[in-house]
Amino acid sequence: MHVIASFEHSIYLELAITAIEEAGVHKENIYAVPLLERPGKPRMFDSIHGSDGISLFDAGTALATAFTVIGSTYGFVLKGGAILWGLIGAAVGFSLGVLIDIWHKKKKGEKPAAPGKKTEVVVLVNCTKEEAKHIQTTFWEHMALGVAVCD
Repeated sequence: MHVIASFEHSIYLELAITAIEEAGVHKENIYAVPLLERPGKPRMFDSIHGSDGISLFDAGTALATAFTVIGSTYGFVLKGGAILWGLIGAAVGFSLGVLIDIWHKKKKGEKPAAPGKKTEVVVLVNCTKEEAKHIQTTFWEHMALGVAVCD
């Protein structure tokens, strides 16, 4: 049997491993693997396959709409007409909005992969069927994030 659990890297992990060693599980049957953090900086622009939930186009579309209305309104009295000044207003508004979003994102700094989360440690224990229930309970008592028992 295998008991698999994930823990935050904390003292509870050490206490859980010590508790199952004291319960009779040999050290050779316990595997603890820390996960690595995501390398590199987060990307500025999203791809078609993934998004971080932050859009750079929200302010751009809002300002493009506002500047289009203003450009079209004043375009009736300006040379060139309402359509031309509406398109100019849309381009200027969208560009200004994207620049504001980029500036705001850079000002906030780097965002971690998950706010407030550090990497986890995955623990795998080879044990007998009788020991599995005790190990699972021990992991839950020591603040495991998740536990699974596999045959």
